[in-house]
Amino acid sequence: MARPGHGRAARRSGAVALAVLPFLLGVKVYHSQAEALAIAFPDATSVEAHQFVLDEATRRTVSARAASPVREHLVTFYEARRGASSLGHAVVLKETGKSLPFRFLVSIRPGGAVDQVLVLDYREPRGYEIERSSFLRQFRSRTLGDPIRRGRDIRNITGATLSVDSLARGVRRALALYEALIHPPRSP
Repeated sequence: MARPGHGRAARRSGAVALAVLPFLLGVKVYHSQAEALAIAFPDATSVEAHQFVLDEATRRTVSARAASPVREHLVTFYEARRGASSLGHAVVLKETGKSLPFRFLVSIRPGGAVDQVLVLDYREPRGYEIERSSFLRQFRSRTLGDPIRRGRDIRNITGATLSVDSLARGVRRALALYEALIHPPRSP
């Protein structure tokens, strides 16, 4: 026979364990995906997910445009709308800092320029400085025509060089995916 309240205590301790788990694993969560979408598109009345399966030809094209390999086989773009008007698109991608993955969101204005980059989570003791808004602002208005490389148009952060390179690579990949899947260039 179960003791009164025993189920609630077990659920409570389970919830505490889930809340402590990211801390024990060394994961710093900056934004949930839903929070990041709300930050990226504060005026949106709706956000709709569009999934794309990348065939080999698309992956090769995106890899060439991004100047880095595309590992994704499935990509979800989120389109934010205010009424009938598109406010832009966003994609959540994963990159590796020194040895562990981190996730980030890139929001892209209609036409293909970066609007915002937000780090969602980070797992390593070094390199987390890429989450700072003063660093992330330098990606704003970048397009695939820009280098988006450390030492060229993206400044480095001492002690976070690998994470800086990884994030820049990820932003280029987000723009190349946008170009291939959402807004293909017009033929002359």
